[in-house]
This record gives sequence, structure tokens and C-alpha cells, in this order.
Amino acid sequence: MMHIEQHGPVLAIRMSRSFFGRPFWWTTAYWVDGILIDTGPRFAVGGLLQALSKVEVNHIVLTHSHADQIGGLAQVHERYPTAAIYAARQALPAIREPKVEQIPLYSRLIWGRPQPCTAVHSLDEVNNMICGRQYTLRVIETPGHAPDHIALFEPHHRWLFSGDVFVHGQDEAWVAEADLFGVVSSLRTLATLHPERLFPSDGYISRTPLPELHGKISALVHLAHEVARLDALGFSTAEMVVQLLHKEPPIHFWTMGHYSAAKLINACRSYNAIFSPFANGAAAPSTAQNTTQTTDPDDASDDSSNDSSTNWPIDWEDLIR
Repeated sequence: MMHIEQHGPVLAIRMSRSFFGRPFWWTTAYWVDGILIDTGPRFAVGGLLQALSKVEVNHIVLTHSHADQIGGLAQVHERYPTAAIYAARQALPAIREPKVEQIPLYSRLIWGRPQPCTAVHSLDEVNNMICGRQYTLRVIETPGHAPDHIALFEPHHRWLFSGDVFVHGQDEAWVAEADLFGVVSSLRTLATLHPERLFPSDGYISRTPLPELHGKISALVHLAHEVARLDALGFSTAEMVVQLLHKEPPIHFWTMGHYSAAKLINACRSYNAIFSPFANGAAAPSTAQNTTQTTDPDDASDDSSNDSSTNWPIDWEDLIR
């Protein structure tokens, strides 16, 4: 299943595998000014190459090394052998030699197994800038969804190619390696750019991205707040899934448990532990010794008269605002 959309000079190529006529999971490659951002999964590379048949590809940039972003790379490189290929330095080993044991079974079945591509270079080599004839894309490190994740920003038109660090809709399930602190921090970084057009991997392009970015941040932090509250009441992870997310979503079944609501709850716990390390039962230091408090940077105040020895836990309502 493939949809091709033109948004000014940006070509969006949306790809999904369908089951019983319904798409399973959309992933999108974007082309602008000779620059291809992500290559989609291996199973869809034929359609991707057909969509690119009337344009030139001089640069290929990968937002991260997951199979639905890099699966078509080897075949795209074969079609465009002179195109320069770039990714974050941390992503290079997985792109140059994908290891089957590191790719979940459902991913290999749905997306196909990526083939090695040794021609990829670190974005450090081009000073984190991809230059086309008309536009220059600046690289922004956005870890969280994956440690090697990057986004791309065109500062003149304020286009933001966000990869998977932002996806539309309510988060219902995560993978174990996803880091909530990294995601929230990355989203805050992207919001400071004040983008005017958002091009995410799910292909739902937004003309009003700033409220959506702030809304996603608020929703995730609010969920972490609720997890902290239920943790204090002694709720188990399974009980929190029912209380906060109703049940494990269908993606839990389709990914054989790789994505789960329980892992999202645990990501919230890890996030909470950063700001309130004694929330999980560790003994807090005595009042006399506790002269400093770890807080979310967004809660910091310029008022030097604030009492820095405030008791745990932190004021979550301030954090959500």
C-alpha cells in the first residue's frame, strides 16, 4: 500500500503493509531538492523507486537505523550509486551490517530484513548539514525513540522532518529501549525551533506543528505524573495499564509483545526516577543533609529566594504546565 503526496517542493511517499485491506503501520520517505530522507522498508522499495523515477537523488539521509527506515537503502543505493549516504555516527554499525538477532521477528516478517550498505557516512563529515541546490537541511540530535535518532530542519521555510520522535495520536505502547526523558527533551528542542511545517515518519503532515508538539509533551509528562501517583498507591504495572491505557493495544499482538503498554508505563517510571530518585522506595537523606533537590529543568526559577530544600516529591503540576 503506497500513497504519494506533493507538498510544495516536498514529495511524501507513504508506505504500509496491508492486512485484510487495512494498513498496518505507515512509514514515510520524503524527497526534496535531490535529498531523500529515509528509504522505507525493504518490501516497499520497488514502489519507492518508481515514485522517485522522475527526480534526481544526490543525497540520502537516514533518521535512524530501524528496519522501516533503512530497509530499502541497499536497493536505492544500487539505483543511485553516486548519491552520498549519511546517518548519525551511532547508526552506522546497524546500517553497514544489520544483525538478524537484533531485528525482531515481526519486523523481518512485515518490513523485510535490511541488506548491508557499507557506503554510509557519518553526518559529522558534513558538519551536520545536507546541502541541496536550493535548500540546506540542518541536523538535530533527537534521541529517545532510538539512541541514534536525528531530525532535519530547513531554517528558511521552517520545515521539520521529525522522523519517529513525533508521531500523531495518543501513545499507547512503546518498546523497552525507548527513553521517555530523551523523547520529551527532543520534543522540547524541536518546539524551540518554531517549525511551520512538520513532516513526521507517519506521513500525517502538519501545518500547525507547534501546538501539536506542546500537546505531545504535555500528554507524555501527564502520563508520567499519573504513573507516579499510582505507584505511590501501590498499583502494579498491569493495573496501571488498565487504569491509564485501558488495555494492551493491538500493536502488542502484531509485534509479538515488542511494543506494549507495560513498557510505556516502565518508561514513565524511569522518567520519574530522574526527578524523584526516592520515589521507588529508596531512603531519602535526612532533612539536614538534603540541601539540594533534583528537578525537571523546566521547573527551574530565576528567583534565588526559592527554598531549595523542598521535600520530595517534586510539584508535578508545575512540571505539566
